[in-house]
Amino acid sequence: MMLTTRNHSAIAAAAVLLALLSLAAPRPADAGQALNAAYGDVANFRHPELEAMSGTGAALFRGGFSAVLNPAMLGEAAGWRLDAAGSLAQDHEDRFQPLWDSFGSYITDTAIASNRSHDFDTGFALSGRALPRLGVGAALTTRYDFGYEFREEIRDPSTTANPYDQILEERSVVGGGSLRDLSAAAAWEPGPGVSLGATVHYVFGTRTLDFDRRDVQVPADSYLVSESHDADGLNATLGVRACAGDRFVLGAAWDTPLKIEGDWTTTTTLGAAAPAVAVEGVSVRYPGRLRAGFAYYPRSEPRTVFAADVVYTEWKDLEDSRDAAAGAALENTMDVQLGVQHTFYNGMPLRFGFRHLDSYADGEAGTASFSAGVGFPYAAGMFSVSAELGKQSSRQAHWYDYPDGYDVAPTSRVEDNRFRVGAGLTYAF
Repeated sequence: MMLTTRNHSAIAAAAVLLALLSLAAPRPADAGQALNAAYGDVANFRHPELEAMSGTGAALFRGGFSAVLNPAMLGEAAGWRLDAAGSLAQDHEDRFQPLWDSFGSYITDTAIASNRSHDFDTGFALSGRALPRLGVGAALTTRYDFGYEFREEIRDPSTTANPYDQILEERSVVGGGSLRDLSAAAAWEPGPGVSLGATVHYVFGTRTLDFDRRDVQVPADSYLVSESHDADGLNATLGVRACAGDRFVLGAAWDTPLKIEGDWTTTTTLGAAAPAVAVEGVSVRYPGRLRAGFAYYPRSEPRTVFAADVVYTEWKDLEDSRDAAAGAALENTMDVQLGVQHTFYNGMPLRFGFRHLDSYADGEAGTASFSAGVGFPYAAGMFSVSAELGKQSSRQAHWYDYPDGYDVAPTSRVEDNRFRVGAGLTYAF
């Protein structure tokens, strides 16, 4: 079927509209993992084309998103390309305590808190060929996400209480906000199969964290502490790309340390008293990180590409003006990403990925995730969808102390599960 000019115009209008929505869409802040509440989650959504292949991009051209992953890959830009996408994630956090019998023998683990929360994210990118040997790109993505939600009720364990099982306390920890990354990049090709790239990032946003304790029996002991940090900062990414023949591509990129600064506002309300507000200047210097990877294009039918990235982050170099020992308490991390894409004869790509990401807050915890996705070509564009399932297990201290009379271990076994779906559009013009 022949496509008319009206068809192409409709696709272009849809792409522009989706891009504008990705720029303006609000970010609900109530999802994520407790281990990432302090300095943010790094495993954020960009586009289903990437996420279905576990986020690989050190040696694959990803349109304008290469400005974030490896700007040198913009050397492969042949024409102008627009990408826009959105995702919806559901996070489950379940906390367990050991259950003992009357003889002190372990029976099983029992859940003491279970929370379900959701998060919406967006990604936008533009890339193109400005000059014969110069590729350019821009992107707006999430750098660090602070979304998290924990809620629990403390009930009277006495079997003689009247009313039975009455609520004694309601407690919650709710984190929100994100640091968004507005990036502009360029790549220069000094020779065939080789390119050098650089990106300038402007990172901005506001993170929030609320501690809310409601004491039903003694309302005067209730409190609400709300914290917010409105900050911004600049950093850069330097990248290199080299093609070893027609079927093997190597890529590497270095993100310089990112220092964000801004006002940290703490609002404290004790009981029914008027809130007290304190404001101080706070800076956080995030560590640099190194991304390296390769892409392999075998002689196969259907057409296939294998990709692998490794991201190393020196979290022990983090500096927080509020806590001089913050970095010493963190762990350096490895993020291993594997992806494969098969493209069938009708041009439809099928994608799979696996990712293992260490936790910077706990050296014994890590997230393993599996992803898959498919693309649907149409005219000069492609509509892509992806699905991702991740799991993490750890032991964590309690957010709040438990009342006297509760036999509670000092830590809980915490099971985190994330299911995320994404949809996006790629349009060439």
